[in-house]
Amino acid sequence: MKLNRLASLAAAIALILAPIVPANAAPPQVSIVGPTDLFQDVVGGNAQAGNVYASALTLAGYNGSLPTKGNALIGGDAATNLWQRGTTGSSVTTTTTYGGPDRFAYWSGTATAMTVSRDSTAADLPASAYPYAFKMARTSGQTGVIPVCMAQAVETANSYQFQGQTAEFDFHAVAGANFSAASSNITAYIVTGTGVDEGIAKMAFGINAGGGGGSGWTGQANATAAVIPISTVNGRYAAIATIPTTATEIGVAICWTPVGTAGTNDYIALAGLQLVRNSSLAASVSTTVGQVCGTTAGTVQCAAFDRRLQGVETMLQLRYFYQITESSTSKIVEGECISSTTSISNCFVKFPQNMRVAPTMTYATGFLASAQAASTSGFACTGLTTSATVTGFGPSTTGVLIDCASSAGGPAAGTAGWFWDAGTGSPTGSIQASAEL
Repeated sequence: MKLNRLASLAAAIALILAPIVPANAAPPQVSIVGPTDLFQDVVGGNAQAGNVYASALTLAGYNGSLPTKGNALIGGDAATNLWQRGTTGSSVTTTTTYGGPDRFAYWSGTATAMTVSRDSTAADLPASAYPYAFKMARTSGQTGVIPVCMAQAVETANSYQFQGQTAEFDFHAVAGANFSAASSNITAYIVTGTGVDEGIAKMAFGINAGGGGGSGWTGQANATAAVIPISTVNGRYAAIATIPTTATEIGVAICWTPVGTAGTNDYIALAGLQLVRNSSLAASVSTTVGQVCGTTAGTVQCAAFDRRLQGVETMLQLRYFYQITESSTSKIVEGECISSTTSISNCFVKFPQNMRVAPTMTYATGFLASAQAASTSGFACTGLTTSATVTGFGPSTTGVLIDCASSAGGPAAGTAGWFWDAGTGSPTGSIQASAEL
């Protein structure tokens, strides 16, 4: 009895000393979780005899064991994008072009020249974690008012995961000082089709009859064409859609329609682009309206950006495109040569990553083959082509045999040597292998 009275007294004292919290007050929250913090747990959903707790490190280990949400976009972080074609993207009008960031193509229309380039302007970047953005700009002085678009088509093998799912396409975006779109609106698309790897040109045509194609994907439809007003203050936005169970192709695009003559800062800057499954946003699906990502009223809880390590991103991007660019210093390129004749060397270039399909090759001279058996100097390749001297040979997913032709004369047939970077000081040479969609 005495023990019971002592217990009751202790409980009464605890109640008196407890702070008074209004019924509608938010529960207290910590600003940061430390490695030694403990969290109450109901093990397996079953109450235990006494209180049990899990440490923050234990929870972190469990979280790390969960499957990724599966960001289907490659190169969506401008910091880990390889920019093999150059960080200042090529100028584009009517034809869908891979001209700047890896894996992203872009197009516009007549008198509406545009570029997509790497952007490090502080005002164009999210608050943290993004040292670079993608600047999608209409060229100053252009008068065309045809939509400008940047897009990525996802390989069919990576599209099946979205069948019947809620898809979230999210990104950071900010408008340049002269952004000319009416009401500062952009349109974020999630596009689906029922074909197999039909490519970016068809996808572009299916969006707005642009890009130089002649038809869209088989069964192409906009799962969403979400209109999103942006501003000169960086924000994070999302287009959310239900993906048909029959979809075998999926892609995303961001477009905006310019107005009037382009100023010097008629652009949008984008960062952290991803396409993921997120069933928690099913109630926010819309075919026409975009969402603001956040945790306050009127916003949606978007998925955290699935940032992959540089090594993983490099491997993924090289599956679609690989470029060797002449440098300003002569050096041996990854390749060995055998002289077919004194004027042609057959040089094998191995790709660093197996490519999606056998690539299309493009060449610009700026390379050498060994000029003698000792390989102490090289002769200039005045012509570079995929080998025609080896019957039936073409590029494969693992490498390509190149003919380096020159009238200067090289070693005798059968002599082994190296494939060299000419290092002219004003490099123009390149070897491109493209397996892009």
